[in-house]
Amino acid sequence: MAVTLKDIAAMVGVSVNTVSRALKDKPDIGQKTCSRIKEAAAVLGYRPNLNARSLVLKKTFTIGILVTEPDNPVRIEFCERLRGYAANDNYRLLNISLSSDWQKNVEAVEDLLARRVDALVIGYLWGLISEQAIGPILQECRQEGIPVVVFGDPKTELADCIEIDFRDSAFQLTSHAIRRGCRDIALFVPPAEFARVEGYRQAMIEHGLDDHINVWPLHGSGFAGAAASLESYLDKFQKPPRCIIGFNDISAIGIISALKKHGYRVPEDCAVAGVDNISYGEHYDPSLTSIGFDNGYFAETVWNLLKKRMNKTETGPAKHLKLHQKLVIRQSC
Repeated sequence: MAVTLKDIAAMVGVSVNTVSRALKDKPDIGQKTCSRIKEAAAVLGYRPNLNARSLVLKKTFTIGILVTEPDNPVRIEFCERLRGYAANDNYRLLNISLSSDWQKNVEAVEDLLARRVDALVIGYLWGLISEQAIGPILQECRQEGIPVVVFGDPKTELADCIEIDFRDSAFQLTSHAIRRGCRDIALFVPPAEFARVEGYRQAMIEHGLDDHINVWPLHGSGFAGAAASLESYLDKFQKPPRCIIGFNDISAIGIISALKKHGYRVPEDCAVAGVDNISYGEHYDPSLTSIGFDNGYFAETVWNLLKKRMNKTETGPAKHLKLHQKLVIRQSC
């Protein structure tokens, strides 16, 4: 049987209330008594009943987090940073991966809510969330007072929202490539991507390169999909453009790998840049030019939004923050 507060109280010869307060380090319990109680708890192998605690406090101290590309280093780093901030406030994370099947994603969110998580973090989302399958759930969370933070490129008033300005990121990367003397610049992105395309087009047009605009479809954002996209590009044009801007760092590295396979030099024959500034990119050969931000800052921003909602210090309309990424110039472009 599980050891209870009553068992500890009987061993030490104090009341159950005294045991409870000592284990919570309440100042009204003497240091000597507190030490005896904790020693007894350790000897008996006492473990707090978190379910009972949750029932009393009406909190589970868990946060549900759902993210796309869970194997992408930028997501891994973000989740670990967020886990650290949550742990400092005695919360833990329950992680679930988002897929392209939004019916399954909705079921995943419903599962987390059934587990009575205290809040949700969802990303990467984009577009008008109210018109998507996740919209009714966010509406329900808002009505029930369950804090939600979404991030990516979303448009919503149903949850606190952190927009990563990928339009500006693509504009900065393209402008950098043009300053380096590149004119034939291709943007490799998934068909549904808009923000990066807009930033890329703006930079090309502002530099008088309207007739060089080249948006090429990316077959998935992973290494293999990016390499396959480069293969299809070479099949059509027989040679790479002077510069390729990848959808993210993973795709950029996949593209570089495929270029090397065909004997092309980076950046001499084709410069390549990515988005996210993952730590691995700095140590790749050649080191990857990218754009991103400190995931510690990003995770802290998300956590602070959640904390204010959970602590009821922020009760107003949904907040919308926009974060700008920083260009990191290395060898690849």
